[in-house]
Amino acid sequence: MKRLITTLIILILLSTAAYADILEPGVSNESQYKEVVFLSGQPVEFTGKLKMTTSGSKNVIKHTYDYNLTGPNGATLTRKVVYLVDEETNPELKQTALGIILDPKAKVSERITIGNKTYVLQEQIMNKASNTQDKSVIKYTSGKWNGVKKYKEGNNDITVDIYGESYKYDNEWSTVETALIRHVITYYNTIGSSNNRQESTGSVEYGVTNIREKEILSQQSLPNQISFKESYMISEKEENTVAYNYDMPIITSSRTTSRKKGEGSFKLTTLPKLTPLPIPSYTDITGYWAERDINRLFSLGVLSGDSKYFNPRTAMNRAEFSRALVKACGLEENLDNTKPKSKKEVQQDIIFSDVDPNHPYYPYIKRVTELELIKGTGYNTFGPEEHLSKAQAVTILIRALGLEDIRTFNLGKTFADETEIPDWARKSIYVAEDLNIIDTNEYNMIQPNKELTRGEAANLINRFITYLQKEIKTDYRERVVNFN
Repeated sequence: MKRLITTLIILILLSTAAYADILEPGVSNESQYKEVVFLSGQPVEFTGKLKMTTSGSKNVIKHTYDYNLTGPNGATLTRKVVYLVDEETNPELKQTALGIILDPKAKVSERITIGNKTYVLQEQIMNKASNTQDKSVIKYTSGKWNGVKKYKEGNNDITVDIYGESYKYDNEWSTVETALIRHVITYYNTIGSSNNRQESTGSVEYGVTNIREKEILSQQSLPNQISFKESYMISEKEENTVAYNYDMPIITSSRTTSRKKGEGSFKLTTLPKLTPLPIPSYTDITGYWAERDINRLFSLGVLSGDSKYFNPRTAMNRAEFSRALVKACGLEENLDNTKPKSKKEVQQDIIFSDVDPNHPYYPYIKRVTELELIKGTGYNTFGPEEHLSKAQAVTILIRALGLEDIRTFNLGKTFADETEIPDWARKSIYVAEDLNIIDTNEYNMIQPNKELTRGEAANLINRFITYLQKEIKTDYRERVVNFN
């Protein structure tokens, strides 16, 4: 099953639901919702409409879910459930604690008909808690929940014990939420007209993964007589997948006669949304090794397009890198582009004496400082025109990901210029190399203290965006969903 899950999860994504937390083993797209149910002892897939409404105020929000689904051979599923979401944020720690329970004032209703049997929900209990850490560029979440559902089917009773855990990250370029859900289903079947009961137990394990992804697409121009040879666009898409395996009893005349094991999967996708981007116009990068990186970042607006000349071999300064980082990570929300009228205002805002109020990148310097992504160069100074070393740039990017202290498998690796790596940058450089954000040259050298050119900065930031788009998904897809 592990191999199946690894194959499936390569294509997975974030539900189009208004509220993203995964609680049921189902997924949705723009037009339908799909879920698999095992109450009958075998998988029955239901498809239909899921209507969600939200109400409430302040920290407590109410989410109402209405399901109206149909399955094969006339099977039906109707369900209405109301969740209360209690959210508490700690601004100092940049953490949010979330609690989800069933609304005690709202009756949960569920009725499932499969063949000649109807399963009616009698009672449900559920409790979920999660924690989110906001690293500005990316948010990380982990959650855990448990619950129980009790059904009546004729003279028989069914109890479903539910255990779940979920992991999620969210950034400008992609969002992945993966949930591992285990249902332990216990059947209490009445034998004949007596009060004797036969107890049987089965289990189902679900891997539910939702992914939202922005992808940068390039298109080569086919006609010769056209003013540009390449153009770019953003494709936004979602794909939602459920994979499951099960071990269920086969019940005949209220008695377990044998068992059935199996596995399955299904997915729902959305139609990609395409957005055209500006056409690259630099004239001094043709044939340059980072030409593609520069063109991509130009189209995204990460690099300034005020001139036809990019000057890729010129060193990049700290102000330019600040702007590029804010643009690349989608941190422009509420960005104040109004320039301060006096140096006093600047010092009140960011306390840097060397940041002129008329500096074109003032709002970007302010933002990276507020988010603690880039630190000053000394007491009361930012050094906006100072150049960056590769080690400094890499340290900033790893800090932006909040991964300064993660375990990396590269620490035993030795670079040819190992002794030149500053102690303060060593862990970040090893992490960045492990995450494929940087690599060595043909001499196995990192060159940590070399001034970062504008072309090298474009390559570094483009690889950083690619990590946010694609590379991080591997960890959430293949390491988390494992049914062994």
